[in-house]
Amino acid sequence: MKGRPAAAVALTLALAGCAGDSPATATVTVGSARFDVELARTADQQRAGLSDREALPAGTGMLFTFAHAGEQQVWMAGMATALDVAWISDGQVLDVLTLDPCTEPDQDTCPRWTSPGDVDALLEVPAGALTRVTAGDAVTVTETS
Repeated sequence: MKGRPAAAVALTLALAGCAGDSPATATVTVGSARFDVELARTADQQRAGLSDREALPAGTGMLFTFAHAGEQQVWMAGMATALDVAWISDGQVLDVLTLDPCTEPDQDTCPRWTSPGDVDALLEVPAGALTRVTAGDAVTVTETS
């Protein structure tokens, strides 16, 4: 999903050219799956999310981290590929969804999905990558840069 962090946190989920705007990276393990991800912490990084990318390689993704746990929204504007998302709270998966792309550039013309409760993070990875992940699975994050 072109995850763009939406309203509540400007979540829903640029990688602008300047080094200061480049996201940090981490390894995320969720259940038995492992992903090398970019960290979307700033409002700009979360707003841009994974949009405008032609593809998302297997084993990669983006982790959106929020300063405070709360209800979050995501949308898929500008996304060319489907994504799996894991809503995360206190190091555990609350729910997993597969989101279809929305190639429209305007987020207001694409569907939005709201978290199933208060979350402090959201993981976006290629569709199908979280098929064995279920609510309650542990999530660990190890920053790499």
